[in-house]
Amino acid sequence: MNEKEYLDAKESALKSLQDAYFNQKVDEGISETLDSINKIKGLYTSSSCAGRIVLLEIPQIGDKRGATFLGVWHRTIESKELTTAATKATVGLLWLLAQAPILHVGAQNLELADKMVKTALSCGFKNSAVKSTGKRIIIEICSTERLDAPIGRDGRLFCRDEYLSLLVEISNEVIIRSGEKLDRFTKKIRKIEDFL
Repeated sequence: MNEKEYLDAKESALKSLQDAYFNQKVDEGISETLDSINKIKGLYTSSSCAGRIVLLEIPQIGDKRGATFLGVWHRTIESKELTTAATKATVGLLWLLAQAPILHVGAQNLELADKMVKTALSCGFKNSAVKSTGKRIIIEICSTERLDAPIGRDGRLFCRDEYLSLLVEISNEVIIRSGEKLDRFTKKIRKIEDFL
């Protein structure tokens, strides 16, 4: 990618981020990380998520388009919040998901991409890698912590309170660990001289 193509891509990504801030669509807890990356010459962020707990209703396995988000939290939750969200369920499988943060970062060159991946790995984001080296160099930064558990069907929860509490506890641990990793990562990338 030549410099003009890179600068155009960064400008477009930063405009999208500004629009997301204006429309309050940037996840709580990730804005400092995004801002720190975007200050580095040669890097910019695109789609990103701070990590989340999700209650999802899926008509059938693999039907992402037909899925309904019954609850989405970018923070720790209580079991009561989950059971309240589950009352909106109608038909399909109910899944509880806890997902670690995921960031997509554009890089001007492979050297910067490599440094960003190594920084992410050193902070515990073990699934981080360069995902594309075609027209644009794209890095995906993510971690291994997650939970995917079927918990009901057709508007009914099938698990007992004790098991649901355990799932919520594990989900909250994913969110807490994610926040700690994001903090470490943000502190490291603020040392901009490491990337120059």
